[in-house]
Amino acid sequence: MSALEEMTEDPCRAGSTYLGSRAAAFVMLFIAMFGFGGYAITSENLIAQLLAAVLGYTAAVMIYGFARNRGNNPPYLFTCPIVMNQYPRLLKRHAAFLAVLIAFLAIANRVIPHPEGWIGSARASDTPYFLLAVLIGVLAIIEVMTNRGVLEHAHNERFGEPPAPVDSKADGSLTIFGRDQ
Repeated sequence: MSALEEMTEDPCRAGSTYLGSRAAAFVMLFIAMFGFGGYAITSENLIAQLLAAVLGYTAAVMIYGFARNRGNNPPYLFTCPIVMNQYPRLLKRHAAFLAVLIAFLAIANRVIPHPEGWIGSARASDTPYFLLAVLIGVLAIIEVMTNRGVLEHAHNERFGEPPAPVDSKADGSLTIFGRDQ
């Protein structure tokens, strides 16, 4: 029997999922997301712009795809055997989304002029940049939601129905306003 078949408890939902290495990975991904995203916006070189956008987009998808976000979204551990079995499928899906992202950016680079100093000015001609950012955000949200669905389905397939949602405010956990009683 494999280690995956012997598991009786879901490692992604067993107790605390806080690990120092996981927190460090998320901090690095967060820095990469904003760093590469900012470079993609300010770069004049098309190849550098595309590469930075791909790296920033990938970091954002990893953060929001694996982290516990708002509500009762469960976190997924990078090292969970069930998640690791889904990596090939997630990578294929991500490659398809990256192809769409690159197509959006390449078309936008041809259609939308990129004048000197455009980032520091506010004018009515900036609307296409805003619409492109919204389009990329929608693409990222669609990928994150469908990837989380794939991971949720894999966990449910292995362990049965998902556990009842945990009310994070009732367990005495620390929130933004202090410790709940």
